[in-house]
Amino acid sequence: MARSINEIYKEIVAEKDKRLELSEYKSDSKVSVINGIAWFVSAAIYSFETIMDTFIVDINDIIKDRINGTPSYYVNAALKYQHGDKLKIKDDGLGFGYEKTDETKRIITQASYQESSNPQSLDTKLILKVATGTNGKLSPLTEDQLTQVTAYINQIKFAGTYIEVVSRKGDIIIPRLTVFYDGSVMEETMRSALDDALNKFIMETKFNSAIYVSSIVSCLMAVEHVTDVYMDVNAVPQQGVYIVSYESDGTQSEEKRVGRMTYASSGFLRESSKEGEEKDIPNFRESIVLKVDSL
Repeated sequence: MARSINEIYKEIVAEKDKRLELSEYKSDSKVSVINGIAWFVSAAIYSFETIMDTFIVDINDIIKDRINGTPSYYVNAALKYQHGDKLKIKDDGLGFGYEKTDETKRIITQASYQESSNPQSLDTKLILKVATGTNGKLSPLTEDQLTQVTAYINQIKFAGTYIEVVSRKGDIIIPRLTVFYDGSVMEETMRSALDDALNKFIMETKFNSAIYVSSIVSCLMAVEHVTDVYMDVNAVPQQGVYIVSYESDGTQSEEKRVGRMTYASSGFLRESSKEGEEKDIPNFRESIVLKVDSL
């Protein structure tokens, strides 16, 4: 870690004072020539050490990404997949790559991994979760795209490695909560503000990160005019934060109440579309009970 300019300056002055041949240049004034030179050299050394710190971080990141066979290696490989292009063996014969990089063909924008162990066979499987689109508007790959991505991963994976590539529909979040507000604005205005807060929460949630119930409550509490967010455990159905996931084959699972935290099986969240098989799943407005706080 780079030393401060003051630390470097003090070390230079201390070393200078040790040398008898430089004793005639001793001065307590910071504007003296010798101390001015010391400050100048200190600044130069500080700049060099700062650059070296940045260089070390960059080198460590590059080395980490180049360690073949690690989960991060496969995540980075998935992000570099170019749809429709053919892999070729690199000139050094040590790996695969594309003839040229084409960002427009990189359809995978989000990737993460999860390790799954079988207690009976003791085998460990790496599950790669992938999605396309931008935060807040993520979507699964098509069946054809997923087939080609799976073939790509199988081509670069190491022998004996079990990898499953999944790209599922986004997990549907159902915030069955009672929100109290001060009554100073129209109900429609409040509901729009709550919708915006939840959509912002979804957009800012990192791919495949932990989803905490407390974070969802906090995002609603931060909305202007909201006075309280309450879970009515006596309500039917019982209030809380629920989630509906999709399996790899596209089938919808039953809604599950989240305890303290959970992970999205797809890696990302979304609101119910209220279409097709989701027509009976409540959206944000239908999930939240809005009440004026009378206290």
